[in-house]
Amino acid sequence: MFEFFGSWLQFGAWYHFILGIGILVKEKGSKGFPFAMIAAFSGGILIVYAYRLYAGFEFETAILNHGYVPIIFLIPGSMQYTIEQFLSSEPIPLGGLKRLYPTFFVVLILFLLQWATPHLLLQSMNQSFAGAPFSIPEMISAVGCVYWVGTFVWMIYQYRMILYRNPNQEAKLGVQILGMILKGNITFASFIFISTFLRWHTGIYFTAGLATLMAVVAFIGTEINHQLFKDLLPELRQSYRTSRILNLNLEKLKLDLDTLLKVNFVYREEDLNLANLAEKLGIKDYQLSEYINAYLGMNFNRFVNEYRIAEICQLIEKEPKANLLSLAYQVGFNSKANFNLAFKSLKKMSPSDYAKSVGKGQPT
Repeated sequence: MFEFFGSWLQFGAWYHFILGIGILVKEKGSKGFPFAMIAAFSGGILIVYAYRLYAGFEFETAILNHGYVPIIFLIPGSMQYTIEQFLSSEPIPLGGLKRLYPTFFVVLILFLLQWATPHLLLQSMNQSFAGAPFSIPEMISAVGCVYWVGTFVWMIYQYRMILYRNPNQEAKLGVQILGMILKGNITFASFIFISTFLRWHTGIYFTAGLATLMAVVAFIGTEINHQLFKDLLPELRQSYRTSRILNLNLEKLKLDLDTLLKVNFVYREEDLNLANLAEKLGIKDYQLSEYINAYLGMNFNRFVNEYRIAEICQLIEKEPKANLLSLAYQVGFNSKANFNLAFKSLKKMSPSDYAKSVGKGQPT
């Protein structure tokens, strides 16, 4: 059984490195590719250290024996950035590579220890798992595991509307895959933490082996169903965009919007725009935009113009000889051109033709 672990760990390390090279060659230029490549290489390095524990060999330079520590900090940041890039339809700024800051900080700590107190780095993984007290690098790696778990727990909370309250049935498979990735990372980090704390060799080997198995299955699945997985991404992205409003009370939002438009007649305000209507509702402008697009199936201008044109039609029916342009200004239009264009778009005829069709109108 242990011989199988050794062979599988070797395969896993090489597989992750080849996967990283494949991402570099195949996905270069696509969104999220740099951090996806980093995540693949990082997984390979962690498996190398798992195999190193299995085989019992050590590096001559003490600091290299603890190279797994910054990798534990690197994986959550790179995975988080990759997932965010693939979910978002808009480029996500690197933000000064802030997700790599923990990794840089840990690397700096290790170099300072090597320079100032090298004896703190002398204890190897094999000595630790043989029963030696916890070393400083192990304590740092434990913090890294907590950071890893915390990152993905936060992501599950952040994407909870996609994962648990998603109205988009077409994105169901994509949502399941996303959930598997998030929960898988929590599982890996938890097993590493528990195995290190309990000095459990097999737990480390099992975690590395499971990560390899999941990576292989994911690769085979995407290759067999390449078009299927390609089609899943737009639906998943749509769910991500929609999820930013699912945490609102949509029933209250609908009632508040109806009150503003049907009772307060805010559409009559000539300077009404997305931003000030959203402010009246107490939400962000992008949330209002997504609500109107996702739930009402139209853009903001059409949404407001429907109310304006509906009132104009009522006024024409009540006052057949009223000046149409005057009515347009009364309901919030700021120009004759905009009024004519909006009216024709909604009613498929000009305002004057509509007035004639009710029997007593006059041309604008």
